[in-house]
Amino acid sequence: MCLSSMNKKNLPILFLVLSLFVLGKAEDTDHIVSDIFLIDNEMYNRHTPPGKIIIGINVLSDALYKLSSQEGIIKGGLLQRGFNSLDIPAQRLFDRTDSHLYVLEFKKDNSLEKKEIIIEIRLLPIYIVQKQGEAEKKHEFTLSLFIGDRLIYASKKFSLHDISFKLDLPPSEGRYNPFGLIKGTQKPINTVSILDAVAGIYQLAKYLTSKKEKDEKDKAIEKKRQIETAFIKRNVTGDLWEWKALISLKIKDAQDGKKQ
Repeated sequence: MCLSSMNKKNLPILFLVLSLFVLGKAEDTDHIVSDIFLIDNEMYNRHTPPGKIIIGINVLSDALYKLSSQEGIIKGGLLQRGFNSLDIPAQRLFDRTDSHLYVLEFKKDNSLEKKEIIIEIRLLPIYIVQKQGEAEKKHEFTLSLFIGDRLIYASKKFSLHDISFKLDLPPSEGRYNPFGLIKGTQKPINTVSILDAVAGIYQLAKYLTSKKEKDEKDKAIEKKRQIETAFIKRNVTGDLWEWKALISLKIKDAQDGKKQ
């Protein structure tokens, strides 16, 4: 038997050995994290700077994590397989335009994976609300309801500072009457059993809670790399401004610096 024919017979075996070797190496280098992204939240719709930034993390298996910054460790714990959310404190992130670096470490068995999280905050002043030392502006609004050209309802709304919360109560007669002004000649008031009322409220709350949970589960999580928010905050001179902020997220591997 010639040497060339023997080599041809050994090719499938050699290919199998190489395939097993490559698969073994791939398993050794499997990633723990599949994706990191920003999560939108109702707090970005308020008129105050966000107190935290929520990021979503998809992990392929249960793993320990540690979040740290240049100032030290922020938090740590266990991430379960699938989707997880993590809050990053942001009390001072919205003071100025700047980039903030965090290191997120993941550990599973003997595997360790590190990600650098870069959160960039860009602030844009929109308009001045109140200058330093200026008296607070009084606002008055008119609310009107029309059907066609016909005015149905109109009402004025004032600033809370212009509304008096003082109640002018009539003088007391000095007699305690727990039943108010009910007379014996008046028709009895239709009443509902307290137990029936509590049961009805419980059923309503249970229905609303279950519906809310179902809606939240059915709602897909929207992955974002950028989020816009607006809030009111004083600048360095003490003037009150309306600000717009753009929150951007960049992820890169801590070893090779490859951005995502």
